[in-house]
Amino acid sequence: MAPLEPAGEDAIPTKLLQQLSQTPYACSSPLLPLSTRPGNFVYRGILAEPIRTQDGATAKSIIIKHYTDTGPKIFEELLLQSLANYLPSATTVTVKPPRLYLAMLFSADTHNLLPSPSTATIGRHLGLWLRSFHTWASAPEQAALRAQMWQNDPMRKIKYLFTYDSVLKVLENYPELLEGHEKTLDTILDAMAKEFERPSTEEGDGYGLLHGDFWSGNAGWSEPALADRTNELFVIDWEFSQFGHRSCDLGQIVGDLYERKIYNNLDTAISTMEGVIDGYGALSDEMVFRTAIYVGVHLISWYNRRPRKGPRVAPPEVIVAGLTIGRDFMVKGWEKDRAFFQGSGLASLFAAR
Repeated sequence: MAPLEPAGEDAIPTKLLQQLSQTPYACSSPLLPLSTRPGNFVYRGILAEPIRTQDGATAKSIIIKHYTDTGPKIFEELLLQSLANYLPSATTVTVKPPRLYLAMLFSADTHNLLPSPSTATIGRHLGLWLRSFHTWASAPEQAALRAQMWQNDPMRKIKYLFTYDSVLKVLENYPELLEGHEKTLDTILDAMAKEFERPSTEEGDGYGLLHGDFWSGNAGWSEPALADRTNELFVIDWEFSQFGHRSCDLGQIVGDLYERKIYNNLDTAISTMEGVIDGYGALSDEMVFRTAIYVGVHLISWYNRRPRKGPRVAPPEVIVAGLTIGRDFMVKGWEKDRAFFQGSGLASLFAAR
């Protein structure tokens, strides 16, 4: 999809404010931009008048997602409507699709906002939820949903473009990292390219409906002010929902968390990552090696997502080290070298059997 011209993008917040002005969701100006990609704009709006949510809480702000392409919008709405009736079991935490998004897991104030065990706890509940979602999405009752979701092929193409398709392009900037590994990487990438073309009618063997963009930025944690209410985790941004191998979901969240340790030296990310792995539960040999390969892809594709300025810019030696780890995870995952991983940062992944 073609991106809007800058003038067209600048006009979107004003247009949205006008459209909301006669609804209960009327917002004060200006809207705060949160993220953007071609055809998809996300803002936070401060409500002119707070509203009551379904659980009786008071909401003072909302998240507004605006599409210039209706294709992804249709599928995200379809999935969210289906998920409205999906109630996974909960103990001390409730995990649900969006109503509130409080992003604080890796904020500068994390240590003040969350007690130390909470990062692992959040990770575990994310893993539990992901396993539960994959199971729910594969059930016979969701056959009609899967039959409609297979049409979301453009999202599969975009997913491949920003992940596997980026690997060689990134590593070509560091020829020494490619030396001796070109053949194996070519073999991996050729195999994965074919998998992304696999018809969605071929379910089973680790394949099914995915969230498609499962990383920490799409999960919000809320700790209740009232003692008799459970904690809540919100999983948002379903526009990338698609058919694929479940290791893509698990590998993305594990890779996202491990990436924060490698490139930003954020120690809390490791406890969250290990919580995710523990929560997701037992893994088959295929799933564990496929997940490791995807973590490697994620560490390499970080190069295209990396901060170019500001305090989070990684030094050159850190970048090379991270890309080397990503390459090794891909190669050793393809070779099914369990001994290598048992001594790596993914040791907990290989203990989840």
